[in-house]
Amino acid sequence: MAKLDEIAELLTEEINGFEKSIGRLEKAHENLKGLPLRPDTSELNALLKEYGNNQKNNIEEQQRLMERILHKVERSVLLPSWALKLSWGLLICVLLVLGYSLYQVSRISKKEEAAYLKGRDDAIEHYGTFLDDSPEAKELYQKWLEDNGQK
Repeated sequence: MAKLDEIAELLTEEINGFEKSIGRLEKAHENLKGLPLRPDTSELNALLKEYGNNQKNNIEEQQRLMERILHKVERSVLLPSWALKLSWGLLICVLLVLGYSLYQVSRISKKEEAAYLKGRDDAIEHYGTFLDDSPEAKELYQKWLEDNGQK
């Protein structure tokens, strides 16, 4: 029983100490209630407003860039690289053939003149050889030239 009395006394002392601590906390609470303590959030508000403006500007800039990209994508025509290479190859071939054809056409008059001169020279040589081989034909030809007034 003595032990129970000791424990009861200790508990009583602890309860009294606890009540005193509560009384001090209440006084401190009353003192704090009376203090005009107001948190200053103006700097925090300014920072949040600036951050919001920056975010708004960033979003607007991204939207403008996205619209430009979409506009360019809509206007673009997608072709495979092999089709582009084939098109360029065909264009080069067509230009080469056209250039060669124009070159050949421009040389036609020179070829005709050369062929005409060669044919004339061959004909003169052939008739000259014929007239040299047959003197009778040469005499008849000379007579015919005199009759026609040519010499």
